[in-house]
Amino acid sequence: MQGLSQQEFINLYESCKNTVYHFLLKLSGNPEIAEDLTQETFLKAFEVMDRFDPDRGSFSSWSCTIAKNLYFKHFNRTKKETGNVSINIENFPELSGGNHEDPLDLEKNSLNLALKDGVSRLPEPEKSIVLLKEIQKKTLKETADALGISERTVSRRLLSAFRLLRTHLEAEGIGL
Repeated sequence: MQGLSQQEFINLYESCKNTVYHFLLKLSGNPEIAEDLTQETFLKAFEVMDRFDPDRGSFSSWSCTIAKNLYFKHFNRTKKETGNVSINIENFPELSGGNHEDPLDLEKNSLNLALKDGVSRLPEPEKSIVLLKEIQKKTLKETADALGISERTVSRRLLSAFRLLRTHLEAEGIGL
């Protein structure tokens, strides 16, 4: 999309900034990282705006793809510097909670804690795929679009993630 005026880009930015921010917040679990990467996303989008093709998708999806790529760069860079980093699994309340007095809830809570631990140990992008597809209940297409990969890749990596989770749970003494 060449010939985009500064005001037109500002309008696109205003319409998509919250979507990109919340997407990055879910991935990182850190508001500061999400804010920094959101700004970086739109700077990059402005630089490469001539590559945006509205016939292939929305500006929002395109921006989230840029955000995802920047997040993975940040993630890999931080992982190299610190040795390990992960998505903040605490941002997914779907994997927690329950009444700690009820024996059934205790068992459920124990399983949820093991699942949280297993998901947090998954490599990227498998972790993001599980969080988007299974926890947030995104469709295969929505997950693929958000991560900028094919639906087939999402399916294959989801199966791989499930195998890794099963291995982790079995190592924890939880059979499925």
